[in-house]
Amino acid sequence: MDKDKTILKIDEIIKTLSKSKSPLTILTGDEVKSVQNVDREDQTKLANRLEDLVVLLRDDPDNKKKIREARQIAFDEFGHVSPVWDVLKSVESLY
Repeated sequence: MDKDKTILKIDEIIKTLSKSKSPLTILTGDEVKSVQNVDREDQTKLANRLEDLVVLLRDDPDNKKKIREARQIAFDEFGHVSPVWDVLKSVESLY
């Protein structure tokens, strides 16, 4: 995935976790189900981790060290969730 598509997919995962009514364009039905199956207590934590990462990707893309650190934290905690794994692997390949 390229940088823009990766950021869009992260945004859609965050929207899914926050139960946004915005239409999704990238996530498949199976990916939405995987994200929604994250424990209720962990959904906010995952959304926060991804939000931190997407802010870095948009606002400070040259800070590769912080991007890698934020990606690794999210990966360690939520890498078992398939769509999260996909976007975090994409971030890893880009940075």
